Amino acid sequence: MLKRLNKKHMAAVLFIGYLAILIFATLLTHNYYTYGKSSNLILFSSIRLMLRSGSLLLILKNIGGNVLLFFPLGFLLPILIQPKRHFVIRQLLVGCCISLLIELCQYFFAERIFDIDDVLLNTIGAMMGWGCYVIIRFCKHKLIIFYTR
Repeated sequence: MLKRLNKKHMAAVLFIGYLAILIFATLLTHNYYTYGKSSNLILFSSIRLMLRSGSLLLILKNIGGNVLLFFPLGFLLPILIQPKRHFVIRQLLVGCCISLLIELCQYFFAERIFDIDDVLLNTIGAMMGWGCYVIIRFCKHKLIIFYTR
């Protein structure tokens, strides 16, 4: 019980730290690529634009960065909230809603770009984090069974 409590406390501290970094990175930092308040509501439009640029740095920073930014959310959330039936749907909704909230805040308060592709990439990142959590939990369970026989 104590070990489980410590794991939850550690995950809570990491999650709070992650949320602080997420807010700082998405809302409080200056974005050199922003030309003011605008929006992209056409799915895959900015992704295609970045891929066509041929700049590996731009692709890694924008596509990879958006995916990686939400990976911790997907990994830490099931540690904090015990996964139940249909948790994958809840995880998908939480990742999508938090990303949507950030994009709306960027648009309305930070006068930056609302990009639907960022919502998609962030949600994919959250789901990849959840998938990593599931794989680690599965492997841990298999190792425990293997070593207790």
